[in-house]
Amino acid sequence: MRVRGAGVLMALMVAAAIVGCGSGGGGDTVEELPAQPAGKAEVANFDGVHSGEVELALEIDRYKKKPEEINMRILGNFIKGEEGELPQMDLAIESNGDLAGNNVEFLSGPLLRSDKWIVNFDGKVYEPDHATYEELKSKLEAAQEEEGDAGNAMACVEAAEGFSVTDAVHHVSFEGKGETLDGKKVETVGADLDVSAAIDELIRLGEESPGCQAQLEAVGLPPKAELKELEQELKGSLTAARLTLSLDKHGVVRYFKILANAELPHNEELEVELVMRLNRVNEVTELPNTHGYTPYPALLKQFGLDNQDVQQADAGEIYVGVLGVLADRLFGREEG
Repeated sequence: MRVRGAGVLMALMVAAAIVGCGSGGGGDTVEELPAQPAGKAEVANFDGVHSGEVELALEIDRYKKKPEEINMRILGNFIKGEEGELPQMDLAIESNGDLAGNNVEFLSGPLLRSDKWIVNFDGKVYEPDHATYEELKSKLEAAQEEEGDAGNAMACVEAAEGFSVTDAVHHVSFEGKGETLDGKKVETVGADLDVSAAIDELIRLGEESPGCQAQLEAVGLPPKAELKELEQELKGSLTAARLTLSLDKHGVVRYFKILANAELPHNEELEVELVMRLNRVNEVTELPNTHGYTPYPALLKQFGLDNQDVQQADAGEIYVGVLGVLADRLFGREEG
């Protein structure tokens, strides 16, 4: 499997988490976890989560003569918007390491409030003027009303309705009880992840939702033909793919970890680990206030845009463009 498999395998893992955990539970509130491990996995969901503190950590390790790795982390608070509204969030996004000749050192932090947006990008702090802010907000909020729109942040989750995490795992087992970092009791199950099923679901999402397809392509997912080729490569090289889920009494996913190992040609090995923690559920009620200092057009230039481009672009073009630039910076991909 070529090194490109690292980024693709990561995208598969993220998608498995989104479509599995994000759409599980059927939208019904879980009063009590089922007794059987497979039942617990089947009800995994994020229903009723309106705010919280989230941490996502991704580590990619490539072992050869000189070990290489990339570490990425997203940490911060979020408040879910009402229907048709954008969420509020205060995040720190960082990535560093060296993989396949790509040196990565990136740090950013968006603060998105209901009344203003502030972006810390490559060491500078930006804030759009009021008119630009209102125009961007109006476009992006309108897109949230359009199911499957490329500017709808939930396009892939909406396309995955009806898909359960149990559709992409085998041999679910109970792994014990414990507590989250904020002291909530959880039960943990583990299962073998069926990567072929995850790939098939990704293909289906793209075929049924052009908006989701555009978003997946922006973060580096290849077209269908290459995905099927990768599926065959993984069958021969993947040595392990494991999913671990910790659920509270309502089935809300408070922790998950996906760990995958693959043997590459020439005695090389690849390990990819994705971890999510969700704490302070429905306890976050306010985000900090601050101001930007660098003229906003300077930030647009970082994304290859200017004010006129933003005025003419639709929400999908803006959102997909931001995803693409962010993925490039996180992975150290070359521009163009």
